Amino acid sequence: MRVEQVPTPASYALRQAVLRPHQGIVEMAWEGDDQPGTATFAAVDSAGSVLGVATVLPQPAPFDPLEAGVRSGAGSKEATWRLRGMATRRDLQGQGIGSKVIAAVVDHVAGQGGDLIWCNARVGAIAFYNKAGFENWGDEFVLPNVGPHVVMWRLVEPRRAP
Repeated sequence: MRVEQVPTPASYALRQAVLRPHQGIVEMAWEGDDQPGTATFAAVDSAGSVLGVATVLPQPAPFDPLEAGVRSGAGSKEATWRLRGMATRRDLQGQGIGSKVIAAVVDHVAGQGGDLIWCNARVGAIAFYNKAGFENWGDEFVLPNVGPHVVMWRLVEPRRAP
Protein backbone atom coordinates (compact mmCIF):
# COMPACT_ATOMS: atom_id res chain seq x y z
CA MET A 1 0.00 0.00 0.00
CA ARG A 2 1.14 3.53 -0.76
CA VAL A 3 -0.28 6.96 0.10
CA GLU A 4 -0.29 9.50 -2.69
CA GLN A 5 -1.90 12.77 -3.65
CA VAL A 6 -4.85 12.17 -5.98
CA PRO A 7 -7.47 14.30 -7.72
CA THR A 8 -10.21 15.00 -5.17
CA PRO A 9 -12.93 13.23 -7.22
CA ALA A 10 -10.98 9.99 -6.64
CA SER A 11 -12.17 10.22 -3.00
CA TYR A 12 -15.88 10.57 -3.74
CA ALA A 13 -16.82 6.88 -3.84
CA LEU A 14 -15.19 6.19 -0.46
CA ARG A 15 -16.59 9.42 1.03
CA GLN A 16 -20.03 8.24 0.05
CA ALA A 17 -19.65 4.62 1.18
CA VAL A 18 -18.22 5.45 4.61
CA LEU A 19 -19.35 8.97 5.50
CA ARG A 20 -22.59 9.68 3.68
CA PRO A 21 -24.23 6.55 2.24
CA HIS A 22 -27.59 8.35 2.33
CA GLN A 23 -26.40 10.82 -0.33
CA GLY A 24 -25.67 10.41 -4.01
CA ILE A 25 -22.16 10.35 -5.45
CA VAL A 26 -22.63 13.82 -7.02
CA GLU A 27 -23.20 15.22 -3.51
CA MET A 28 -19.70 14.14 -2.51
CA ALA A 29 -18.23 17.18 -4.30
CA TRP A 30 -18.00 19.61 -1.37
CA GLU A 31 -17.36 23.32 -1.20
CA GLY A 32 -13.63 23.90 -1.36
CA ASP A 33 -12.78 20.69 -3.22
CA ASP A 34 -11.77 22.73 -6.26
CA GLN A 35 -10.23 25.61 -4.27
CA PRO A 36 -6.58 26.42 -5.02
CA GLY A 37 -4.41 24.70 -2.44
CA THR A 38 -6.84 21.85 -1.74
CA ALA A 39 -5.08 18.48 -1.66
CA THR A 40 -6.53 14.98 -1.41
CA PHE A 41 -4.53 11.96 -0.32
CA ALA A 42 -5.42 8.32 -0.81
CA ALA A 43 -4.05 5.05 0.47
CA VAL A 44 -3.98 2.84 -2.62
CA ASP A 45 -3.21 -0.87 -2.86
CA SER A 46 -1.13 -2.54 -5.57
CA ALA A 47 -4.25 -3.04 -7.71
CA GLY A 48 -5.04 0.69 -7.57
CA SER A 49 -8.01 0.33 -5.19
CA VAL A 50 -8.58 3.29 -2.87
CA LEU A 51 -8.47 2.11 0.76
CA GLY A 52 -8.49 5.41 2.64
CA VAL A 53 -8.80 9.11 1.83
CA ALA A 54 -8.59 12.59 3.31
CA THR A 55 -8.78 16.09 1.90
CA VAL A 56 -7.10 19.17 3.36
CA LEU A 57 -7.53 22.81 2.39
CA PRO A 58 -6.48 26.20 3.70
CA GLN A 59 -9.35 27.41 5.91
CA PRO A 60 -9.46 29.37 9.17
CA ALA A 61 -10.43 27.42 12.29
CA PRO A 62 -13.89 28.00 13.76
CA PHE A 63 -12.23 29.14 17.00
CA ASP A 64 -9.48 31.52 18.06
CA PRO A 65 -6.30 29.42 18.21
CA LEU A 66 -4.93 31.57 21.03
CA GLU A 67 -7.97 30.69 23.16
CA ALA A 68 -7.20 27.01 22.56
CA GLY A 69 -3.71 27.51 23.98
CA VAL A 70 -1.96 27.56 20.62
CA ARG A 71 1.35 29.40 20.85
CA SER A 72 1.44 33.00 19.71
CA GLY A 73 1.73 33.28 15.94
CA ALA A 74 0.50 29.76 15.21
CA GLY A 75 -2.89 29.26 13.67
CA SER A 76 -2.88 32.40 11.54
CA LYS A 77 -5.46 32.54 8.78
CA GLU A 78 -2.83 31.78 6.15
CA ALA A 79 -1.36 28.83 8.06
CA THR A 80 -4.55 27.08 9.21
CA TRP A 81 -5.84 24.06 7.29
CA ARG A 82 -9.07 22.09 7.48
CA LEU A 83 -9.09 18.29 7.27
CA ARG A 84 -12.26 16.78 5.87
CA GLY A 85 -13.57 13.70 4.11
CA MET A 86 -11.34 11.38 6.17
CA ALA A 87 -12.50 7.82 5.49
CA THR A 88 -11.11 4.29 5.46
CA ARG A 89 -12.90 1.35 3.91
CA ARG A 90 -15.04 -0.18 6.67
CA ASP A 91 -13.54 -3.66 6.29
CA LEU A 92 -10.01 -2.23 6.71
CA GLN A 93 -10.50 0.15 9.64
CA GLY A 94 -8.17 -0.31 12.58
CA GLN A 95 -5.24 -1.47 10.43
CA GLY A 96 -3.24 1.77 10.35
CA ILE A 97 -4.41 2.98 6.94
CA GLY A 98 -5.99 6.15 8.32
CA SER A 99 -2.86 6.89 10.34
CA LYS A 100 -0.75 6.74 7.18
CA VAL A 101 -3.15 9.05 5.36
CA ILE A 102 -3.09 11.52 8.27
CA ALA A 103 0.72 11.42 8.24
CA ALA A 104 0.71 12.36 4.54
CA VAL A 105 -1.73 15.21 5.23
CA VAL A 106 0.41 16.55 8.09
CA ASP A 107 3.54 16.35 5.93
CA HIS A 108 1.76 18.22 3.13
CA VAL A 109 0.49 20.96 5.44
CA ALA A 110 3.96 21.35 6.98
CA GLY A 111 5.46 21.63 3.50
CA GLN A 112 3.00 24.40 2.68
CA GLY A 113 4.03 26.35 5.79
CA GLY A 114 0.89 25.42 7.70
CA ASP A 115 0.98 25.18 11.46
CA LEU A 116 -2.51 24.11 12.53
CA ILE A 117 -4.95 21.50 11.21
CA TRP A 118 -8.54 21.31 12.40
CA CYS A 119 -11.53 19.14 11.56
CA ASN A 120 -15.11 18.34 12.47
CA ALA A 121 -14.62 14.81 13.82
CA ARG A 122 -17.36 12.26 14.23
CA VAL A 123 -17.74 11.40 17.90
CA GLY A 124 -16.93 7.76 17.11
CA ALA A 125 -13.57 8.82 15.64
CA ILE A 126 -12.35 10.96 18.57
CA ALA A 127 -9.96 8.26 19.82
CA PHE A 128 -8.46 7.94 16.31
CA TYR A 129 -7.82 11.68 16.11
CA ASN A 130 -6.48 11.81 19.70
CA LYS A 131 -3.96 9.11 18.74
CA ALA A 132 -2.95 11.29 15.76
CA GLY A 133 -2.25 14.25 18.08
CA PHE A 134 -5.56 16.10 17.81
CA GLU A 135 -7.29 17.77 20.76
CA ASN A 136 -10.97 18.60 21.25
CA TRP A 137 -12.26 22.16 21.07
CA GLY A 138 -15.72 23.13 22.26
CA ASP A 139 -18.89 21.15 22.73
CA GLU A 140 -20.34 18.30 20.74
CA PHE A 141 -22.73 19.34 17.96
CA VAL A 142 -24.88 17.51 15.42
CA LEU A 143 -24.53 17.87 11.67
CA PRO A 144 -28.02 17.22 10.25
CA ASN A 145 -28.29 13.83 8.50
CA VAL A 146 -24.67 13.06 9.44
CA GLY A 147 -24.54 12.83 13.23
CA PRO A 148 -22.67 14.04 16.33
CA HIS A 149 -19.32 15.75 15.87
CA VAL A 150 -16.73 17.74 17.78
CA VAL A 151 -14.15 20.21 16.48
CA MET A 152 -10.59 18.89 16.88
CA TRP A 153 -7.20 20.44 16.13
CA ARG A 154 -3.48 19.79 16.22
CA LEU A 155 -0.31 21.74 15.68
CA VAL A 156 2.05 21.12 12.79
CA GLU A 157 5.70 22.11 12.61
CA PRO A 158 5.83 24.15 9.40
CA ARG A 159 8.65 23.80 6.90
CA ARG A 160 8.80 27.26 5.42
CA ALA A 161 11.00 27.99 2.44
CA PRO A 162 14.10 30.07 3.35
